[in-house]
Amino acid sequence: MLFGALLFSSAPLLAQVVVPASASFSLNGGSIDLAGSNLQVAGTFDVAAGAIQNAANIGILAGGAINGGSGTITLFGDFSNVGSFTAGSSHVNFVDGALAQSNITGNTTFANLSFVSLTGKSYVFGVGSTQSIQSQLQILGTAGFGIQIKSSTAGQVAFINLLAGGTQDINYVGVSNVHAIGIHLAPSLTNDGGTGDSFGWFAAVAPTVATPIPTLSFGMLLLLALAFSGMAFAALRRSFK
Repeated sequence: MLFGALLFSSAPLLAQVVVPASASFSLNGGSIDLAGSNLQVAGTFDVAAGAIQNAANIGILAGGAINGGSGTITLFGDFSNVGSFTAGSSHVNFVDGALAQSNITGNTTFANLSFVSLTGKSYVFGVGSTQSIQSQLQILGTAGFGIQIKSSTAGQVAFINLLAGGTQDINYVGVSNVHAIGIHLAPSLTNDGGTGDSFGWFAAVAPTVATPIPTLSFGMLLLLALAFSGMAFAALRRSFK
């Protein structure tokens, strides 16, 4: 069913909303509640000052574009981007829902990016991908249920880049094979459940610095040797008296 520039399709397991190639759609300050459906964008979707709510997976296809404007996008599934995402001042919020893991693929620059979970949800980033954040990065798990930030392949890394001037609100997070290449992240925290390879995260370990041993010049060594020799000679003379 076509509504404006949105194509609504249904399947036995999951409904889907599509912006077809060459089509455009704008929320114009309104909102769309996807009620757990997927959103696929092959054309242009202008969020403007509106809101996309309760999305499962969001995919920006090749040639597709989402313009965030000043709006809000909330999803509980995957986010893939092989098209373009223009952040504006928008907020993209990943939340708990029907999926225990969300996969983030492609390179995207966000204005405000949030991961909030009460269940210790895993967010898996494609190997080699970079997610950049201009304004605020929020990662909030709970005690005993730290959010897990990891790459899609163990031993290979993905990247998060909080740009200069950005702020962070982070607590209860575990990191595995994801490097922070911008502002240092969670500098007062420790890795909560992650396997490591967390360059740019958590409290820096102070390197052990060897205390240098003072050295003497050759002349000073010679004088010291003569002094010891004199002391030994004097002690020897006293022993024969």
